[in-house]
Amino acid sequence: VEDRPTTADLEMSEIPADMFLDTGVAGILAGSSTSSWIGILSNGNATVKRATLQLRTRRHNEPLIRIRQGSCTIRNMELKHISLGTDIWNGNAAVQLQPPNGPDNEPLLLHPAPEAVLDRVEITSASGRGVVNIDGGHVDIRNCYVHDCAATGIYVGGPGSRATISRTDVVRNGNGNTQHRRGIARGHSGIYLEQGHASILDCNISQNSLTGISAVSAENAVLDLEESDLVSNGTYQLEMPAIGTLAHRNSTTVNNNLASVGMARSRSGLVQE
Repeated sequence: VEDRPTTADLEMSEIPADMFLDTGVAGILAGSSTSSWIGILSNGNATVKRATLQLRTRRHNEPLIRIRQGSCTIRNMELKHISLGTDIWNGNAAVQLQPPNGPDNEPLLLHPAPEAVLDRVEITSASGRGVVNIDGGHVDIRNCYVHDCAATGIYVGGPGSRATISRTDVVRNGNGNTQHRRGIARGHSGIYLEQGHASILDCNISQNSLTGISAVSAENAVLDLEESDLVSNGTYQLEMPAIGTLAHRNSTTVNNNLASVGMARSRSGLVQE
């Protein structure tokens, strides 16, 4: 985005409940701070395939989109994010799905939990993670392209968190912040399941700097992985909880391609070959 015309004010990165973002959104929405702004681009032409939503901010650990409650559907968009700071759990991400904390600083147990659907969305963060789903949120990522994030492509953590990822490319993530020397360092996975349940079907997870997929908690990191390519990641293609643990017994892997070298087949239809 080169120009910054202003048509409306929007509180930075706070998305109302039950919001739908699609390519029909037009114009530029600017934040109240001169150093923080969001741009939504569309020329109004019916032939346009996607809009671009971009956040550049000097604020520390500010996500582009934060979903605290309700539901949000994002479709046919490109999300570009960069923020100062290194807190990739609590804000330094393109999309942050996380219920608010209560007076005791513990996550509130909301019913229903916050939910998001990302469909045909291209996501990158030059400073942090692509998607963070933490503390009980539910995210459905389909036909997406999560790439070139400084840290993890997709992170799932906290009891009750759930992610469904299908026909999605998660590639070249975890190479660190190359724009700020005090930013996040290199060495992160494509998908990192610390706690919760992740179902991954027909995906391409390749060329990430650390592992392709890591499932961590021995008790509460349940992974269902099917028909996916994990290729040319930096260390392990797939890291699972130890054999014999509850999480390992509850996880499934079916008909996947794991290879330390080679090229994987893209899935989303958004990758420029």
